[in-house]
Amino acid sequence: MSARMFTAIDISETGEAVVDQFVAAHTTAAVRRAQFAAEGVMLQLWSEGRLLGSWRRVGRRTFHPA
Repeated sequence: MSARMFTAIDISETGEAVVDQFVAAHTTAAVRRAQFAAEGVMLQLWSEGRLLGSWRRVGRRTFHPA
């Protein structure tokens, strides 16, 4: 399987969004990378126009599905 482009949207407490586009080998790797890099309270992961997941921060490095 070839790598593909992912877009992570990191949303802060104030509602500001930071968009991060990156390439990953597969969705699991993309989720790990997006969650590790996130600094906000909400996170969405997109690829090819599809929402792959949405999470809310519940701890310093812990997210739960939103």
